[in-house]
This record gives sequence, C-alpha cells and structure tokens, in this order.
Amino acid sequence: MTYRRQLFLLLLALVVVSTGLFAAASYRVCDRLLRHEVHRKVHSIAATTALFLDPTIVAQLGVPSDDIKPQEAQLERILRAVCDANRRKDVNVDHIFILVPSRRNPAAVVYGLDTREESGITHQPGDAFEADGWNAWAGLEGIHLLDDQLRDFQVGYDTGFAPIFDRSGRLIAELGVRLGWAPDTMLGNVWRFLLPPFLLTLALALIISAVLSREVTGPLYRLRATVEAIGEGNLNAIAEPRGPVEFVEMAGAINLMTAGLRERKVIEQAFSGYLSREVLDRILRDGKLPELKGERRRVSLLFADIRDFTSMSEKNQPEDVVEMLSEFFARMVAIVRENYGYVDKFLGDGMMATFGAPADDVEHEKHAISAALEMQQELRRLSSKWESEGRVGFRMGIGINSGNAVVGNIGSEAHMEYTAIGDTVNLASRLQNATKEVHAEILVSGSTYDVAQTAFRWEPLGEITVRGRSQPVRIYGVLGDGPRVH
Repeated sequence: MTYRRQLFLLLLALVVVSTGLFAAASYRVCDRLLRHEVHRKVHSIAATTALFLDPTIVAQLGVPSDDIKPQEAQLERILRAVCDANRRKDVNVDHIFILVPSRRNPAAVVYGLDTREESGITHQPGDAFEADGWNAWAGLEGIHLLDDQLRDFQVGYDTGFAPIFDRSGRLIAELGVRLGWAPDTMLGNVWRFLLPPFLLTLALALIISAVLSREVTGPLYRLRATVEAIGEGNLNAIAEPRGPVEFVEMAGAINLMTAGLRERKVIEQAFSGYLSREVLDRILRDGKLPELKGERRRVSLLFADIRDFTSMSEKNQPEDVVEMLSEFFARMVAIVRENYGYVDKFLGDGMMATFGAPADDVEHEKHAISAALEMQQELRRLSSKWESEGRVGFRMGIGINSGNAVVGNIGSEAHMEYTAIGDTVNLASRLQNATKEVHAEILVSGSTYDVAQTAFRWEPLGEITVRGRSQPVRIYGVLGDGPRVH
C-alpha cells in the first residue's frame, strides 16, 4: 500500500473515529440529561400528589381495620386519577404507591397502598418494600437518601418519592411514583439528530482526505526521510524547510528536536552522577560533562536520621513502612530544596543535605536551620496523620555543622556524584548521633550558631566530646524562629 493511500486512510479513520467519539459522548450526555429530566418529572409528580392527600387517612394505612376501608378506597381512586392524568407521550405514570412504617418493626418500610393493576405484581398492604436489587433502610428517613441517589443510577431514575407529614410535622409516609415507557423520552430518538451530521462529516472527510493526501505526499516524504535518519542515530541530520508553511514550521520543529536530542545525549551520559537541579542546569549551560575535581569552600551540612527505625518497622506492616518512608522523604527533600539546599545522598533511613554548594548561598547557615525546623514540623504533621490511620509514627534527629569542606564531583567517569567531604561533614554526622544522648530534635554546632544566632531562639546545651576530636564541641538546641534567648 502506498504512503499516499495510507495517509488518506489515516485521515479518514481519524475523522470517523473522532466524529464517532463525539457522537458517543453526545449520546452519553443526552442519556444523563434525559435521566435527570425523567427523575425531575417523576419527583415533581410525587411532590404535587403528596400535597393533596389527607394525612389523617394516610396515617391509618397498614392498620387492619374495616372502618378505614372506605377512606382507603377513596385514596386509591385519587391516586389512580393522578396516574390517568399523567399518561402522555412525554411522561407515563405506571403506578403510584404509599410506603409506611411496619407496625412490627418501625425501622422497616412496607406498602400501605399500591395502584398497580397487574395480577401477581401488585403489592398488598404490609408487603416489604423492595425494588431492583436495593431495599429501603433506616425507615422512612432512608427513603429520602434513596430518592436523592436515584437520579444517578441507570436503574431507579424513573422512580421518585415525596414525604407525607402529619399536622404536627412528623414524617408518617412516603409517596412513590414509578414511570413506565413513554415514546417521546426514548433515547433512540437521539440518533435521528446525530446520524445526519455524522454522515455529512464522513462525506466531507472523504473529499478532504483525498486532497490532503495528494498535496502533502512530497514534502512529507522528505520530512519522513529526515526523521528516519534521526531515528537511526544521525543527530546531525537537517530537515529542509520546503513546501507549504506548515511543513516549513514542521521542519524547524524537527531541527529543534534534533538539537535537543544532542543536548540530551550529553545529559544522559552524566545523569547517573547527578541528582540535583542545579547540577543538571550547569550541564545544560556548559554543554559538556563535568570534570572530576573539587574546591574548598564554607558550607553547612545537615544530617537527618529516623530514630528507632527498627522498632517502628516492627510495629507497622511492611507495605505501610515503604509508603510512610516514601511520603517522608518526598516532603523532606522538598523542604531542603525550598531552602536552597542540595540533597547529597540518602543514608538508609536518613539523609545528608548540603547548603551553600553547588549553588552559592551567603546565608546557608540560616537556610540549613530553617530547613531543619520545617522538617521537624512536617514530621509532626505526618506522624499525626499516620496515627489517625492506625499507623505508628516516628521521630527524627537532625545535626547541623558549618565550616570548610571539599565539595565537587567525586567518583569516576562511569559514575560520579557531587558531594562534600571533610571534618565538617563528619562533625555534622556526629551531632546527629548526639541528638539521642541530649534528647534534642536539632543540634547545631558553635560554628553555625555564631553566624545564625540572631535569627533564631536557642537553648545552650554546653559542650560534648565527639569521636575523632580532642577538643569539646559547643552545641545548641534550636527552639524556633525569633530573637536569641540567653
């Protein structure tokens, strides 16, 4: 089959399918609107009829007594008259019935009266109320809820209810109206309006498809050849801007796509070594792989770790643990990035973040502390949500230290990562471990405190000795934003 014929059939099929989908969607809309209209009509009939009934007589339905037989007969005549008056082309009332509470069980609903005339189908007073697979629940009040939902279901939209109250305002019965078949409300009539536009569109599609397939074959062949060359890996292929303006624009778009693929190829080679947006932007800007080198600069390091992770894992289901960790890390990473930080790596049930690199940040100490406060606040919110779901939450310890460190691309050409190394990093990790000993959520070293002390409220915690250091380290707990507390 020639490409021209394929294009012709493709355009034709596209028009036919899209028109068919539109017709089907229109039919569904008409279906829904029609069912709502039918339910509105039947509900209106039920509400109007209920206003004309004597609640004194209705209240006696279901009571086995010969004294009320004349009143029941009069009530039945009224309902049959309503049925006869509402049997038209656009609406056809099949039967009307009255539901009352069961004398044995007020929570149950039974028939008090039914005007249906078919033998073996008419319900007798005292029969339990059921219809189409659902039944009334919670007494007459349940009928209110049921009636409100009927318009949304294919089965039941043609039934409506209206409440009947006694003179004191107490709900004593529900009047139900059930419609039958009416010619002017059949959905089949919708196709008479949808079919002519569909056939006209189909005829126009045949003509337009034939013309377009002939006009676009030449330029499209050339564009296809270029795309095939790109698909085979030739990212230097150029699409010639020839033909109608649409094909000139398409050729330009293909050339832009090729340039983007060339850039993407460079990014893909370095992707496994970079996770942050900043590093990806730097690769796009430079158009080349980063070099394996580092630089010494002042940064702030944040280490966060979940406390008692093993205990928490034992108290929750494995699926819950995975879901909780995914939700936890997603929010923690977002908070770090919102505070101009870079998530260096995940460490089992913890994480390491760098502030002040790779992007320059003169206030990285404050941003690191702000991120820690927001992380603890967000964890409390998450724990509250998890506990409401029957899960066991957890706590987190955070250590922050500022100082000089070597930051840069470390690894090999096959795999590299942007990270920070040095004593500053080690001390931040030690402070995170020390949060358990001093019972603090956030521990900040003196070097970080000296820069950010005026921006937060603090709790001096004295000095501690950490492994790998001969001199004690000043530590501070962060109480929140605000002026310093001495």
